[in-house]
Amino acid sequence: MPRLIPREWTIVGVLTTDLAATLALGLPSDWWRALLAVLAFFVHLTTFSALFEQASRRAVSAPLLLANALPYIPALFNLPMPILAFLLALAAAVLLAAAGGRVRTPVGYVAGLALYSSLVMPMRALLGPPAPGEYAVYVAYVAYFTAFALYVESRLAFRSLDPTAPLLLWLPSAAYVVALNPLAVAALAEPTYLLVDNYLRHKKVSTVNEIKRMGKRILASSFLFTALLVVAYKAGATLI
Repeated sequence: MPRLIPREWTIVGVLTTDLAATLALGLPSDWWRALLAVLAFFVHLTTFSALFEQASRRAVSAPLLLANALPYIPALFNLPMPILAFLLALAAAVLLAAAGGRVRTPVGYVAGLALYSSLVMPMRALLGPPAPGEYAVYVAYVAYFTAFALYVESRLAFRSLDPTAPLLLWLPSAAYVVALNPLAVAALAEPTYLLVDNYLRHKKVSTVNEIKRMGKRILASSFLFTALLVVAYKAGATLI
């Protein structure tokens, strides 16, 4: 029987930061809108294990997919078409990875994490239309989690992913966000250092304890990164 709460710390962490960023950017709002965001969070949290197990067997049930999509119906009117197309493309990539039996490969893990981190956008849209400047926050946010999914894959001894990959994804995104909001450099500095250091040193991890320690460090860093990114936006620097 699938677990109600995922054992994967990564998904719990990403969904938690999704909700925290949503509330930090979207409040004050009507209470029922905030409740919809919390509902979406709990739906994702409690269905992830079942979805992951089904996808690992190349079969994902329509009711579970529908349950994850339904909370966002009110958000459809608050998101621009390019964002909706981006989210649908990510969802299609994850479903294709599942159909091809690649959910437990680097492609599946990275696509899945990109999708779950991108949920911050429709989750935020449940509270009302996002301000134009918020989209720079989302660029940095999604790039961060996707780049660090690649970072983890590049450091695992049993993977052969080039450490250039996370850096190539991250640097253009970071440069774009800093150009729009120089205050964001405070949030972007540590992840940039870690990714550059990984490129230069590329130290592999192999034991379970090493992998767990690396995971815990990234989890703590993601909370700090998200908080600093939101503060930079709230500080009033001019974004888009």
